Formats: sequence, structure tokens, C-alpha cells
Amino acid sequence: MTSTSVDSPVIGGDALTADGVLPLTQSIPMAARAIHEAKSIVMACHVNPDGDALGSMLGLALALRPLGKDLTVISADGIPEIYRFMPGLDLVQTTSDRDTFDLAVVLDSGDLARVGKQIVPIVQRAAKMIDIDHHASGVFGDIHVLATSSASTSEIVYDLLVHMDLPITPEIATCLFTGVITDTGSFRFQNVTPPTFRIAADLIEYGAPPSHISENVFDNRSLAATQLLGAALSNIRYTPDEKIIWAVVKNEDFVRFGATDQDTEGIVNFVRGVRGADVGILFREVADGSVRISLRSREHVNVAEIAKQFGGGGHKMASGCSMPPPLADAEKAVVDAVVKWIEEHQE
Repeated sequence: MTSTSVDSPVIGGDALTADGVLPLTQSIPMAARAIHEAKSIVMACHVNPDGDALGSMLGLALALRPLGKDLTVISADGIPEIYRFMPGLDLVQTTSDRDTFDLAVVLDSGDLARVGKQIVPIVQRAAKMIDIDHHASGVFGDIHVLATSSASTSEIVYDLLVHMDLPITPEIATCLFTGVITDTGSFRFQNVTPPTFRIAADLIEYGAPPSHISENVFDNRSLAATQLLGAALSNIRYTPDEKIIWAVVKNEDFVRFGATDQDTEGIVNFVRGVRGADVGILFREVADGSVRISLRSREHVNVAEIAKQFGGGGHKMASGCSMPPPLADAEKAVVDAVVKWIEEHQE
């Protein structure tokens, strides 16, 4: 089996160099030392978690459980239905009333605020914080294990586990492989690198079942989610040049189909998939009237910069943000911002 330890040239991604962030060859040993020294650890990932957020967090948690760590694992929005096949779900809770922790590990969040406003003070109770991520939108905590050219946070966690010489069970491999395939779109996105394939191959050898994972993630849409997809695509909107395409899901749609925000998973990819579109956007109105926005783009449009204007972030080609009501105002503001960004960056 090909190892991708921190001493290997195939380690997943170049590290950030801004803000004093160290390369992985230095930050991973620092993180490993902090984890070994901690007795109580709280872990958290971003709201509305995807496969990489959950996969990296659960993979790390399952690897640390045999060490006797006192673990608190938090996902503010719980576990979306399509990820309920993943091992380690028994560890996940949506909050904690514990007073202190030795260590917080925040995964795949881009910015600390992305863990959810109720969860931020929980992780801040820790004496030390590790930020493990492949986003470039924010740096926080005491130890920064960041690699922007890694396709997924799960790849970075894999390198951390190899460095710590922790056993990778089939359950851990399943979680990490889920993170890899969801953040690469089954290896279709431009973030895929040779280390991505090497790590994926290692995870399969460790026992991750690719067909089972893919079936659950990509071919397991509920009836409500399918109806929501139909409603969104039946009312698709676009700029006159058809370069910006967007869809809107209103709260009344969720009520009509008995759907939840989790059922919108993947809709934005259908929107961005329109031939000739540079940017695809999904606006979804949640019960309290606030609006969650997902943005996807072709390589030459940096939607992370656009999302950042509204307090969000993410990847260059896949980002998100939230805005206050009303929906119509959020829709106009974001579309106008995308139009402006494209106009200012045209060659």
C-alpha cells in the first residue's frame, strides 16, 4: 500500500503561506502532538454538512476513540439522510453543555463562524484549537493544518492519521473515502490531483467500499428531494446572456413536499450543469425566512470571493453564504454581485 505520510512527496496539497501558516510537514506533527496531549476533545464541522465535513470529522473521531480520548463530536445540523450509512453516527450530537475542553478540532469550515453561531462558543471553551481544512477563506485557532490544493479535508485527515501511525479500519476508510468522492464529484472536478487518487486507492485497500458509498451518496434521493429538484428546475432563471443560471426553492416548496434543507443536496450542481453557464446558484428560503445560497462556477469565476462579500466562503468554484430575508432582496444582491465580479474580471 502506498503511504502518503508527511515525509512523502505525495502528501495532499500545498499549504497556505499567508498569515504565518506552516506547511503540512510542520503543522501535522504539531496537530498530532496536541491531540496526543489532550484528554478531552471537541470536534465540529460546518453547518449543513456535506460528505467531506462529516467524513473528515467522523474518520478522525473513529481513529481517536481507541486512544481513550473523551470525545464530543458536533454537527449543528445533525446528519443529512444521505449520509446516514456512514460509521460513527452514534458519536454525533448537535450541541454540548460541557464547560471546558483540552482541545477543539474544527474541520472543513473555512471560517469559525461556519460551525454555527450556537457552536462557536462551545469550541472556544477549549484551551487550544486546531483548524483542519482545505479552504482558503479564513484562518483561525492555534494550529493551522491547511492545504488549499488538497481536494478534500478528508485527504488531510488521512495524512494526519498516517503520521500518527493510527490503524485505519474499514469504518474509518469509509468515512474518509466519502469525503474524497463528495468533494471531487466522484473525481470529476478540477481539484483532483495525483495524491487524491493515491489516497483513494489506499482507502479502498483499507476496506472502503466505493460502490456502496457512491450508491448512497449519488443515487439515493428521497421522493421529497426529487420533487424539490423538479420544482427548482421547473422555474430556473438566468441572465440575458445565459452565463448566470439560478434556481429558487421557497419555504412553501419545503412545506408542500414535506422536504427539509437537506433535500436540496446536489440541486445546485444541476443548475451549474447547464451548457454555457459560468455560474450556477441555488437560493433556498428556510423556515425563519433567512436565505441559504450555494454557488458553483467554472474555473475562471471565483465564487469564494463573491460569497465572502456576504459573510460566507468556501472554494473558488464551490462556495456558500447565508442572508437575511426577504428572499427577493437576497436573490437580487447575489446575482448583481456575480454580474459585477464577471464584468470586473473580463479580459
